[in-house]
Amino acid sequence: MRYAISNWIYPGEPLRETFARLARYGYDGIELVGEPDRVSPEEIRALSQEYGLSIISILTWCIWGIPGRDMASPDEEERQAAGVYGRRCVDLAVAVGAPIVVVLPAPAGRTAPLGSPRDEKAWKEAWEREWVLAVESLRGLAAYAQSRGITLALEPINRYETHLVSTTDQALRMLEAVGADNLKIHLDTFHMNIEEADMAAAIRRAGNLLVNMHISDSNRMPPGRGHTNFGALLLALREINYTGALVLEPVPPGSDPLLAVTFSENIALRDTFAEESIRYLRELEKQI
Repeated sequence: MRYAISNWIYPGEPLRETFARLARYGYDGIELVGEPDRVSPEEIRALSQEYGLSIISILTWCIWGIPGRDMASPDEEERQAAGVYGRRCVDLAVAVGAPIVVVLPAPAGRTAPLGSPRDEKAWKEAWEREWVLAVESLRGLAAYAQSRGITLALEPINRYETHLVSTTDQALRMLEAVGADNLKIHLDTFHMNIEEADMAAAIRRAGNLLVNMHISDSNRMPPGRGHTNFGALLLALREINYTGALVLEPVPPGSDPLLAVTFSENIALRDTFAEESIRYLRELEKQI
């Protein structure tokens, strides 16, 4: 397996420090947060060459409350802005040599259709409208990504963070609805732990559509600190001949992961978690 870390877990850290850490512990690459205005492609390419790390993927930073990140919004201006943002992330991927852009059909943190209708009929109608809008948005973004040689990877996230796509099966249905050859699947073991009855079976259902994965344990900490059966997951990945990377996202405890990773007492855990995560998985690979 190839191993990487998603750098959203190191907010505020200079990229050189992140690259140096990952090289020190034997990682193969890095996933970059998709904030095109905050990074220099030239610097990233230089660091990639200096430290021998590939840019595995770009993670679109679609968080509820950030304007212009909601591809399912009924508000056309918001939806159009999300499309522009998505295309800029594709351009960033091209500029830094990343083959994949991870996308969400609706931002993390929005758990209901806008307007939050409380009766069943209205809620389902609003959900259907947003599904259709997300499909249309993804279809347009996929066409642009195709023209630039980039693969999009749709990430299901758990029901407590979104309302449109939470499971592998829902992701497969959305891919079918979009109908774009370059739209694939990205899975996340933390979200799968909540949503999938059998995580290994979900990996098998995704099959060759699975191109990227986020890895953390059931409690979002490093693999081995929770109850996820990573041996079964690695076996399933071998069965489907998975060629993507395992992108680690070990996060310190806290009710808000975006806040927890910024706490001063957790900064020292960055090296600990990075070393521990890759060591655990590589040892497990030898055993299966």
